[in-house]
Amino acid sequence: MQKLALHQITMMEGGPEGLVRFAAEAGLDGVCLFTATPLDANGRDMFPVIDPKAATSFKHLLRDHDMRIINAEYFPVMPERDVADYLPAITLVAELGAKRLVTHVHETDRQRAEDQLSRLCILARENGLGVGLEFTGFAAGCNSLGSAAALHDRINQPNLTVAIDALHLCRTGGTLEQIQAIDPAIIGYAQLCDGPDCRLSDDYLGEAMNRMIPGEGVFPLRDFVALLGPHVDIDIETPNSAKLTETEAETWAQLAIAASRDLFA
Repeated sequence: MQKLALHQITMMEGGPEGLVRFAAEAGLDGVCLFTATPLDANGRDMFPVIDPKAATSFKHLLRDHDMRIINAEYFPVMPERDVADYLPAITLVAELGAKRLVTHVHETDRQRAEDQLSRLCILARENGLGVGLEFTGFAAGCNSLGSAAALHDRINQPNLTVAIDALHLCRTGGTLEQIQAIDPAIIGYAQLCDGPDCRLSDDYLGEAMNRMIPGEGVFPLRDFVALLGPHVDIDIETPNSAKLTETEAETWAQLAIAASRDLFA
């Protein structure tokens, strides 16, 4: 059975602690959580975050449920911000035994983007962590699979891998043929969801927070996962921004998990 992890934005009710408990009960192998979060239009946290003051108890929670943090967010390469500012959060991620940091590149100055991404990789490596480079249509410094693969090769950091989210792949014009054309070893993790079409767009943030359950849309997910090597971590990321009760949120997550598992049947 393919090892699967559940992303926090698939089930935000209950916060990080609730996600760990739910994922363990569902028989999953990991979770993807936030130690820092982007802010919404009102300056509030968009996503639940792990409280640094609760690091010890959270580490015990992970251990007791035999659960690992596969991906820790949010560590973007931004204009006018130094990735060294993330060091306290990186230290927290390492303390919790996470596998990697997640980054998006919003910096559009090529030299600065490469320098900052390299520094982030070095800081992560010094703390025993990998870095996952996730391209999106709304991260101008790395907005396609091709640009992510080229950036990976240019900075040549041993702990950097590329992430492929099914939604971002489709909305940025990516294809299965492009996945086949890159070295499979550079793909670190993939994220599963579905969508109603494969249109090209750089304005799909609303859809990114309202995704379809795998198998309910038209994304070529079976062919997609068939291209991924056994080393690739699989992350279920199917957020639903509707106001759900805790029971409804758990039912939604259970549907996403069952549908994701079916892709590997």
